[in-house]
Amino acid sequence: MRSLFSTLVVLLGLAQALSYQVGVGIYDVTGPSTEINFMGYAVPGQRGTGIHLRLKARAFTFADDNKRIAYVSVDGGMGSDLVNMRVIDKLNEVLGEGVYSMDSVSISGTHTHSGPAGFLQYVLYQMTSLGFVQETFDAWVDGIAQSIILAHQNMKEGNVVLSQGHLFDSNINRSPTSYLLNPQSERDLYADQGDTDKNMLLLNLLSKETGKTMGVVNWFAVHGTSMNNTNTLTSGDNRGYASYALERSINGPDAVVGKGPFVAAFGSTNLGDVSPNTNGAKCIDTGEDC
Repeated sequence: MRSLFSTLVVLLGLAQALSYQVGVGIYDVTGPSTEINFMGYAVPGQRGTGIHLRLKARAFTFADDNKRIAYVSVDGGMGSDLVNMRVIDKLNEVLGEGVYSMDSVSISGTHTHSGPAGFLQYVLYQMTSLGFVQETFDAWVDGIAQSIILAHQNMKEGNVVLSQGHLFDSNINRSPTSYLLNPQSERDLYADQGDTDKNMLLLNLLSKETGKTMGVVNWFAVHGTSMNNTNTLTSGDNRGYASYALERSINGPDAVVGKGPFVAAFGSTNLGDVSPNTNGAKCIDTGEDC
């Protein structure tokens, strides 16, 4: 975590800024935290027994003279077509028809494997959760819609600063032998990074009036599996904790979690075979390397 925040300090340094109307919002999407199977590992016995970190939807809205868009990073396994549709329905009810649409709203899961399942409409994803879970679905739809509404309502003139840099010692390839099947010429292009993407990308939203940071959106390739499949506490995992820690650092320790003005999202990206467990695989029975 120390290396992460050291990198963020560098990335938060100003680069060339683009001017937009920008807004940030955050809302709870925790839903049922007990007796619900978790989405991610597909282990039927991994059912919630309590809460480690409450789950949040973090929304960021952008507008210029021609277009308005919203990006939401939600502490959950992945996005859902049905969630998207119902969120748009709620936005139409509150903000007016067509202010946001399926073409202008992106809802992205952080890919934590420690959040409740049952919010996807496809049978395959409902098998380990033993069906659709209305309570999970409702919490997602309500929380995501509210986060966008909050972001929309506090939009102001701002600058969006894009920064990027390499972060090492924070991810490993969980299938290095598979990576070696890529052509040597392709692997040579990334020789300075190794067999995982080390590039961290950061959007910094700055208030034009005050010059202060309103929020950040961060993308770095790493799976949401710092907590393994024996964990039964609802959690945002590594991305959820990174958001919590950075928000607490900026908003201050006295700010109520999820209520401060600054919002930090750590969104999912090309995380497929990328593990956060940099010490490598350990055998459950012995603790030795596997």
